[in-house]
Amino acid sequence: MVAGEVGEPLEFKIGEEAWLDAKNVKLKTLSPKLTKQRLGPFKVTKKISDRAYRLELPPTMRIHNVFYVGLLSKVKRDKKRNFENRPPPVTVDGEEEYKVEGITDMEERNRKWFFRVKWKGYGSEENTWEPRENLKNAEKILEKFEKEMKKKALGAAKALRGGAVL
Repeated sequence: MVAGEVGEPLEFKIGEEAWLDAKNVKLKTLSPKLTKQRLGPFKVTKKISDRAYRLELPPTMRIHNVFYVGLLSKVKRDKKRNFENRPPPVTVDGEEEYKVEGITDMEERNRKWFFRVKWKGYGSEENTWEPRENLKNAEKILEKFEKEMKKKALGAAKALRGGAVL
């Protein structure tokens, strides 16, 4: 049952997982693209009433953990595919951050460098372009990427000098 619908509300069992509608949840994220329409899935820990359930939320989400059933939806598992739980953001200096798995590309825009970020636990379709200042806690990954790029550029320059055909 969704807010405004007439009929029987959804029922959840204790221990079952549920998606939480993100429309009323304010999260500080590095990129709005990472904020999904649904959060979770989260484990149902208690049935408060026919219309409200308590969820087990990560400690980084500092919100009340009881939700109206209209904000919850069932988790459908695909038996053929392993379901990948997305890791929640971690709190650093009071702001929620996602872990960087790697840097896949870089480009300059208006004299400012942007890096294509692969987020840990997320598919490549959710990679985002981020300015360097958003990647303060990924300095080692950035340094490794820049070192690899310099190595590639040097190799290409040597090949050109030697008359090699690329």
